[in-house]
Amino acid sequence: MASEPSVESLIAGRPYYYATGMERTVYAYTRDEWGIGGSQPSGNYSVHSATGLFIVTILMTIPAIFAPLLLIVAVASLNLIVGLLALVCTALFTGGWLFGIHNLRRERQASKLRRLKGLPKPRFALDDDKARSWFEANPSGIPITRENFPDSTRPFPGEAYPG
Repeated sequence: MASEPSVESLIAGRPYYYATGMERTVYAYTRDEWGIGGSQPSGNYSVHSATGLFIVTILMTIPAIFAPLLLIVAVASLNLIVGLLALVCTALFTGGWLFGIHNLRRERQASKLRRLKGLPKPRFALDDDKARSWFEANPSGIPITRENFPDSTRPFPGEAYPG
């Protein structure tokens, strides 16, 4: 007899994230289709856009270039304090710049996948209970199961009510 998966493993390996575009229709996105999204599936509800990320990445390019140069100058002049500061800035700005490039590539790939399926960009993330209610009222091929809605607080058929 196979044991049931834990809730933590369901959340980490969940098949769908739910969001609306600019209208009230709820869409189901896979992790690859989500991209940077408007609201992150991890619960970060700050607004992200490819344009904003592009601007921040461009702005980080300047310190990402000059921080290593400052590090070289500090090492050459044997200035320990400036050298440590330059080392921290090099790691911070270069790492942030590389992370920004990675996210821009991920968003470009997600945008292509969404375009192929005709999905809008996810603007406003929904919790599993709201998405589940919408899909129960508007069936669209997403089975109403614990695997598809792992954070839902309402019991599913065959489950005991928690509490």
